[in-house]
Amino acid sequence: MIKYGGTSPLLSIIALFSLSLYIALFSGILGLLGSYFFRITRYAIFIIPILWITKDFALETLLTGFPWCLLGYSQYKHIILLQWADLGGIHFISFIIIMINCLVYSCFKFHQRFFKVILIFFVLIFELGGWSKLISFQQHFSSKSKEFAGIIQPNVSHDTQFSLSTIDSRLRKLFQQSISLSNQGASFIVWPEFTVPIYPMQSEFYLRKFQTFSSDHVPIIAGFTDFQDYQHIYNSVFLFCKEKTNQYNKVHLAPFGEYIPFRKALFFIKKITDEIGDFTPGDRIENLNCLGHSFSVPICFEIIYPELVRAFTRKGGEIIITISNDSWFGFTSAPFQHLAMSVFRAVENRRYLLRSTSNGISAAIAPDGKIITSIPYGDEDTLIAPFSYLSQISFFTRIGYLFPYSCFGISMVVILLTLIPAWKKNDYKSRKHVI
Repeated sequence: MIKYGGTSPLLSIIALFSLSLYIALFSGILGLLGSYFFRITRYAIFIIPILWITKDFALETLLTGFPWCLLGYSQYKHIILLQWADLGGIHFISFIIIMINCLVYSCFKFHQRFFKVILIFFVLIFELGGWSKLISFQQHFSSKSKEFAGIIQPNVSHDTQFSLSTIDSRLRKLFQQSISLSNQGASFIVWPEFTVPIYPMQSEFYLRKFQTFSSDHVPIIAGFTDFQDYQHIYNSVFLFCKEKTNQYNKVHLAPFGEYIPFRKALFFIKKITDEIGDFTPGDRIENLNCLGHSFSVPICFEIIYPELVRAFTRKGGEIIITISNDSWFGFTSAPFQHLAMSVFRAVENRRYLLRSTSNGISAAIAPDGKIITSIPYGDEDTLIAPFSYLSQISFFTRIGYLFPYSCFGISMVVILLTLIPAWKKNDYKSRKHVI
């Protein structure tokens, strides 16, 4: 907000502090409920994980949603546990972690054999079951024919000063890199969300340049702004495939990054983009088609929403390709967290996931969650990513958010059946005292 949005340090600190308080409120309510249930029963360990998922679900849903770095994402390198994500998504992984921790706590707290047996049972189920799922799926997708895609990480940021000459120079380099990747066997090339500040749909010169290149050499997937007018500004990904140009407009915009929520109340906060007005949200989720295949193309921040990415796959997406501009974050933990969250979208939908970012971390991720290859943050480089077009539908892709919805329903029932009788009992005591 200070560097790119032009907001004063004081107002930026106030805004950040307010957002932190809002997010902490969810955990605070969970802590109060958890403490209450532990006071009335030692079997609260079976309630706490359900309440935790309800908290995460609310955080993801309310006020545009901000499900950044949910607990389960900490396990993105635990490839065995990851395999359960194709059943209940990221929320099921968080549930497993909280359940195991609650059982460990109960073993030390209550010293009962029951909790130790349940703990061992759950650990064996999740580890052995995850290992079995991993072996089974690896055998399945290893038999699929392999394709190759080229990914470019140009290592550019919004600090770069562009002129007509630098734009032309960078475009020439990007096209040259694309030709080189094509010669290495890439069937298409992925550029990130931000490469050069041009508007292909508003420039016949640049549009024809991309169409001619894709016809002569290789299709290109790249992110640009579609500036139709001051009321219609889209953050878009384009697929230049021969003479055809497919376009997807970002549906779920990033608050404060691409638009200001509650603009009248937060009049002092400026949007962290180069565009004059707020971005316009796209009106539908749709895949892009080329080479006889369907590409799911969530843009940047959209990759952290499991239901949104699932919607792409449900519509026939055979591979997930996400582009991003993480230069806003600087060299912080955020680009690494963004990559970790992308891993789960690959496993949930059992699709290869290709990720191209402006300055890192670009990567290719297998459907089992393994990061096949990547480009380090801050490097300018390219890579050849192996992948397969997959069409099978995972359980999560088929049923979606059944698990968090179920947790939400159970939480409401438990809270109502527990707190209302307790409130009535206390109310009766207080009225009796008055009498």
